[in-house]
Amino acid sequence: MRWLGRRPAGLGAWLALAFIVLSMALTAALTWFIGHAAIGQLRSTIGVNLAELATQTASRLDRSMYERHREVRLMAARLGDVTDPARVRRELDTLQTSYPLYSWIGLTDDRGTVLTATGGLLEGVDVSGRPWFINAQRGQAMGDVHEAVLLARLLGNEGEAPPRFVDIAFTMSNADGSPRGVLAAHLNWAWARDVERAIFQPLDATRAITPLIVSRDNRVLLGPADLLGTALDLPSLRQAAMASGKATGHTEESWPDGHRYLVGYASDRGLDDYPGMGWRVLVRQRLDEAYSPASALQRQLLVAGLLAALVFSVLGWWVARWISRPLRALTTSAGQLQQGQPVRVPVSNHYEEVAQLGQALNALVYRLQANEVQLLELNANLERRVNDRTQELRKAFEQVKSNEQRIETLVELAQDPFVTMDFFGRITDWNSAAEQLLGWKSEDVIGRPLEEIIIPARYRGQMQAALAHYLQTREAPFVGQRLERLIIDNQGREIPVEMRIGLIDNPPVQLFSAFLHDIRERREIERLKKEFVSTVSHELRTPLTAMYGSLNLMATGMAGELPADARELVQLANDSCERLIRLINELLDIEKMDAGNMQYDMRRQPIEPLVMRAVRDTMAYASHYGVELRFLAGADAMVDVDGDRIVQVVVNLLSNATKYSPRGGMVDVSIKVRSGHVRVSVLDQGPGVPEAFRARIFERFAQADGSDRRQKGGTGLGLAICRSIMVAHGGRIDFTSEPGRTEFFFELPLA
Repeated sequence: MRWLGRRPAGLGAWLALAFIVLSMALTAALTWFIGHAAIGQLRSTIGVNLAELATQTASRLDRSMYERHREVRLMAARLGDVTDPARVRRELDTLQTSYPLYSWIGLTDDRGTVLTATGGLLEGVDVSGRPWFINAQRGQAMGDVHEAVLLARLLGNEGEAPPRFVDIAFTMSNADGSPRGVLAAHLNWAWARDVERAIFQPLDATRAITPLIVSRDNRVLLGPADLLGTALDLPSLRQAAMASGKATGHTEESWPDGHRYLVGYASDRGLDDYPGMGWRVLVRQRLDEAYSPASALQRQLLVAGLLAALVFSVLGWWVARWISRPLRALTTSAGQLQQGQPVRVPVSNHYEEVAQLGQALNALVYRLQANEVQLLELNANLERRVNDRTQELRKAFEQVKSNEQRIETLVELAQDPFVTMDFFGRITDWNSAAEQLLGWKSEDVIGRPLEEIIIPARYRGQMQAALAHYLQTREAPFVGQRLERLIIDNQGREIPVEMRIGLIDNPPVQLFSAFLHDIRERREIERLKKEFVSTVSHELRTPLTAMYGSLNLMATGMAGELPADARELVQLANDSCERLIRLINELLDIEKMDAGNMQYDMRRQPIEPLVMRAVRDTMAYASHYGVELRFLAGADAMVDVDGDRIVQVVVNLLSNATKYSPRGGMVDVSIKVRSGHVRVSVLDQGPGVPEAFRARIFERFAQADGSDRRQKGGTGLGLAICRSIMVAHGGRIDFTSEPGRTEFFFELPLA
């Protein structure tokens, strides 16, 4: 900071400026906070006063209406047994005389004809259609403010604006309880002006406070002439309605005349058996007039704050000059020290900090030379350490570069194509194996969208959706999974490949990678294998069926008695033929399942008969192995299944359990229903499934080891077929196993 272009200002000037600014800011802040609190409190008090006026008015209305309600109710009770018309007229005239604002009081019969009335008005007239008569019959004594043109004409007010009335009516009964008629009174609404004058006339006329009485349907009943009968929609009315007479308040709001008002509001509460009319009382005052005391207070606080800021500014300037006086002497000594002159810094006792500063500067002078020598030594050490660190960084960089080259070499020499893609779908790596398989050179595809290069057109939408899903959720279930997909080369030919996708998401490195393995040869081998199995199965089954029939006739003695040795050989051949036929049938089932041609006859039926049928079919087989089958009766259930296929599954599980159970063992079959499914379990006492074999037990041709296969028999296809059947039924099959206890089970959804 410079003063008029000359040298920078001194500490004294800065301190003076700081004191002035701080004093003015502090004074302004205190003035604002104090003023804000005081003005806020004053405004709240003004609003509360208006709300209190509204409450007083509502209370006066309630009290006055309660008195009229009670007078008419007592009069109706007193005249209940009086049948003399003259006496009734006297009673009515007396009530009107006691309170002249009763414009009309009359007694009707139960059909609505006026029998007796003050002044004889409306006598003999049928008033059964009047709202007050109808409401009285319904038990509603009070009627809201309304105009009465006919009554005004009868009362002699025809040339004036029609007066408004409040209806009060009670039913009357004879001594025997039968309905006699209705006693009604029309209360002139002018009484509300009396309430207004009683409350608001003592107030200062210059305050321009206006009261309004608003009906339940928001029509102005009492207020400025231009608003009478007008329906208002104001926040204060809604708040007063929500308060339901139990609370009052005030608010600021805009009115239809374009002005903003401070409005106090309250609702009538009723009193004792007088229920209230649902009236809302609003007391309004123009916002600028209502808050004029607060504005005057705000101006006074502003003037006081400015005066206080001026006084504190002068005082701050004087204090700043006093504080900076010894510092100027120290500044002179420092300048001499900078020029290399021998100097002794004066030590002032003006105040403690300056004295300490002088002593510190003297000590600093003595230490400068010693520190200069140390600084030179530290500088030399720092340069040496920087050189060493630079060498280490160079070596680390060379090692990183070497690793990158090694990785690039491994990827380039890989036998399978290697491709990487960034998060925008652009190709970033393309090795020579990819060039050989797909026909594209790396320089032709790097930076281009992967989907346009190797993804068939019909699958590009799926790839875009998967990439967008990952970018949005960071979820990639396909990562790390072995997948088989179709890709295309530069000629548009589709190539089946097997891949495992990797993911790197460590900014700035963000990419997907995959090695692509060409599986065309493998798929061709699988196709040939299926054709071979199908051909062999169909070519063998016909002659085997004939052989099995012949051997079965010989084994059962229907072709004549055979010697014991020959009978044993025939039985052995019969069993082997039966096993071959079963193998061929299972191969054919597998073929149908693979081709999707397996037919299922799905019917709704109970599960228990199917399980019992499978147990019966396996009894003879189990007896051959010395194993007992036991069906544990449980809950039955209805399922939608192909019964023959379910029996096939249970028979297969029972056969396996029988083969691997010890002689004399027991196999338990049970049915349980749980959470929308039925479970069928087969429990045996065999040695259990080996741990290493459990992961592939449901695969085709899977058996624990060769010795078991030769000893126990079987094709290794049974459990694979069972799993396919369960999948087709929407169920599942699984097992638990430990030495001495193995349980195979399947679950089906309930019908």
